[in-house]
Amino acid sequence: MKIPKTVIYLLLIFILAFALRLISAYYVDIGSDEMIYSLIPLNIISAGRLSTVEQAPLYFYLTDLGYKLTGGLTLVSTRLPSIFFGALAVLLVFLISQELFENKKASYLSSFLFAISGYAIRNNQEMDMTAYFFALLSVFFFIQFLNKENHKQIYLSALFLSLGVITKPIVLVFVPAYAVTWLIKWSASHYHHHHQHQEQTRNLSINKSNKNSSSAIILSLLLCLLIVSPVLIYNYLLFKEKGMTDYYFTVLAGVGNGGVYQGQEANPWTVSRSLGFFWSMFTGPQPRYDFMILLFGLVGLFAGWKTGKASTKQGTVLFLLTLAMLVFYLGGIMGSSTHYVWIPLVLSIFAGYGIVQAQEYLTTRFQSKPALVKHFLTAIILLSVMNTAIVFHEIVPLKKTSFAITLQEYAQENIAQDAIVVLDPRIYRGVFAWAFHDWHYLEGTYFPKLTEAIQKSPGPKQNIPLYYIECGPGTFCGWKPEDFNRIYDFGEQLSTVFRQQASKIAELNAIDTFIVYKSSIAAPFSIYETIDRTHSHWYTPVGWKYTENAVDNYTAKTVFDKALNGVGFFILYLDVLIALLSPVLVFFLLGKRSD
Repeated sequence: MKIPKTVIYLLLIFILAFALRLISAYYVDIGSDEMIYSLIPLNIISAGRLSTVEQAPLYFYLTDLGYKLTGGLTLVSTRLPSIFFGALAVLLVFLISQELFENKKASYLSSFLFAISGYAIRNNQEMDMTAYFFALLSVFFFIQFLNKENHKQIYLSALFLSLGVITKPIVLVFVPAYAVTWLIKWSASHYHHHHQHQEQTRNLSINKSNKNSSSAIILSLLLCLLIVSPVLIYNYLLFKEKGMTDYYFTVLAGVGNGGVYQGQEANPWTVSRSLGFFWSMFTGPQPRYDFMILLFGLVGLFAGWKTGKASTKQGTVLFLLTLAMLVFYLGGIMGSSTHYVWIPLVLSIFAGYGIVQAQEYLTTRFQSKPALVKHFLTAIILLSVMNTAIVFHEIVPLKKTSFAITLQEYAQENIAQDAIVVLDPRIYRGVFAWAFHDWHYLEGTYFPKLTEAIQKSPGPKQNIPLYYIECGPGTFCGWKPEDFNRIYDFGEQLSTVFRQQASKIAELNAIDTFIVYKSSIAAPFSIYETIDRTHSHWYTPVGWKYTENAVDNYTAKTVFDKALNGVGFFILYLDVLIALLSPVLVFFLLGKRSD
């Protein structure tokens, strides 16, 4: 069987995109938010959690599958969904470009540009890219629905939009873009047919078509509710038993006990913050990482808007509206860089068309200088590749300067699994929860009670290795200065004790400095459970080892609640299955488009 050239070229681009994101995942340091999002998935499937207080569950389930396939939590394994779906997005970029412009040259260029997008590669962490993959697949089917009014397309669009939402609720900001685009199309169609002199039977046919489309949209909304129902059921059962809901329902919707998340409220939306973020698109990392994508993406958006083809204009409007919602609404609330990988993703779709339009203009404008036109495309590709190379030059050193990675690697190479590791409380607890998740670690504030716990623990005492990790002088070790100062006095007292009673064996240097001390302690092995029960980060027991300690632990009691809980898990597992099968659908769509 002969493989079409289109499939071969795009597979090569996919492999390139996957390799670049894999390399980036190995070197990029881990931030405080990603520590949370990589610890919550650890063993979440075996723990049987319908959702979490922090985020919707689909990404966490996919990540936990990655942990099970690769043998545990590492920098690469925690980023595996984003690596895979980020690379797979290059195929969707090609498909959508073809749907809008029907120009293979432009589509190949768009796909290639996103494959090497410096911004997308640098910020391919957390769940954003995975959520945006499903959102992009939804947009593809929605554009087809606008063009063909095939109801199957709107159902598929709703399905994948919902998967995006249950991966990360941030995708909800795109919903108004869908609604406005559909209303624009409906209004244009209604206006067009109203001002034409047509037969009555034709008008009846149009009214029937509009009625059928409206019914399809209502059914698609019901499908959305079904797909995200695990989160709704989780919040219902949690609220019924404990009077609380997850972060989004509590902080953004005002439902449930707000005291649980006190201090974690989102910033209020402001015009100045929104405009500041918009300006940063042209002065911040976006142009530095993706200058060609930004430049020709804007050219392509303008060209798409100016085209006389209605379907292209509608698709352009839809993408412009999603960008507007992301930049002006979300940009006015938060500035996390991973949230904005949607920008190079969308601009890449239009950049290929923008380059083709620019080349055609140069061909017409400089007919007497064919060499200039001939090398234009080569220059664009070379400059884009050079830009990506510069980004990797910045990425590679990040691993050596990351204190979390430095601690984890030291533990893996030097600390036995049966040791007890005490951490200076001046070290941010997310850092040691991530770096020592597989060890019997103890935050320093619990250490004064350890002797008492040893006396109460059953079993004969053993000589157990004891390590103490101190936050070195002159650093904040991951804390904000005010939080560091709050815990400083106790941390210094505890460190003084270990300096006197243990031997200094190592000094670890990253952005921050850590000093390692070693001693031993007489304790029964049963003390491990007492220590491990203290392991918690961001409302969640680390590794879900003691699920009863989770702040959102609930028990479905009535027959109805148990049945509802069971339905929630059934839908959740179905969501996971559809997510895992979605790459097959993408390759199927690609096969239909191939020559």
